[in-house]
Amino acid sequence: MIVNRALALVRSDGLAAVSMRRLAEELGTAPMSLYRHVPDREALMVALLDEVARSITLPPEAGDPRADITAVLGAIHDSLCRDAWAVPLLVSEKLAGPSIMPALERLFAALGRAGLSPRDSMVAYALLWHYTVGELLYSHADAEDETFARRMVRGADPETYPALAAAMSAIPPGRPGDFFTENLQRLLDGLLPPVARP
Repeated sequence: MIVNRALALVRSDGLAAVSMRRLAEELGTAPMSLYRHVPDREALMVALLDEVARSITLPPEAGDPRADITAVLGAIHDSLCRDAWAVPLLVSEKLAGPSIMPALERLFAALGRAGLSPRDSMVAYALLWHYTVGELLYSHADAEDETFARRMVRGADPETYPALAAAMSAIPPGRPGDFFTENLQRLLDGLLPPVARP
């Protein structure tokens, strides 16, 4: 009940709104009574992230390891798109919910089937994870905002910055497009041994 209310609160009002005091008010109880169920803020954040991890829908395992890597990372990405508030917790506070473990196991198994050693799998995972959260932070965490940086590069003077202006003119106005899967394939081209490539 506490976690469900906190999840509803973070989805409606954002992460900053979730405090033990605010949560106690929402539940009609005293803040100290919550600590009998949730020992501290970190435990509450881990529980919230675990709910996000449980929402990841992994498709059936693909025979092709590259397809499986793409599917697993795509499922994680889709879940975090729906709950973009979770990304800063993952990145800045280095928290995670235990329910992410099956997705990680499947991802590492696919990297191994693709021909990567355990060490190379860890290195590849780090790059893939950094790409995934970086893309989410840039493209989805502030999806409703046309940021100063975006306006600046979109307004590049074509005489002074012809290459930049040409690239920006190819992108429609508004929030960035979803290039996650397209760019993931580019990363996998460089990470996977040739036998794992199509």
